[in-house]
Amino acid sequence: MWDVQTAVQAVAVVAVASLLVPPLARGIGGICAVIGFCGAAQSSSWAPTVMALGLVAWFVGHWSFAVRIDVHYRSRLARVVIDRTLLRWTIPRYWQLRRQRRMAAAR
Repeated sequence: MWDVQTAVQAVAVVAVASLLVPPLARGIGGICAVIGFCGAAQSSSWAPTVMALGLVAWFVGHWSFAVRIDVHYRSRLARVVIDRTLLRWTIPRYWQLRRQRRMAAAR
């Protein structure tokens, strides 16, 4: 098993890579999450780390895509996670949509 410093470094590297190449991060992250889940079902020691890194890559890839493409998600799960949490405030287009709704309600 990894120590805490190595795990934090791995998460940081995966998050930065996910920001730079969102489509690749979504695909590889999803595959890693599935492989990690299958490994966890077989009680492998490496499985939780691979699953966590895969989920981080998948999620950051979706979030980065939503920021760049004006609140359009490639997955329903990403839409639910981002729209139902405080992460929606990190997407600039969300602020514009909120302002438009508030202006329409004020009329």
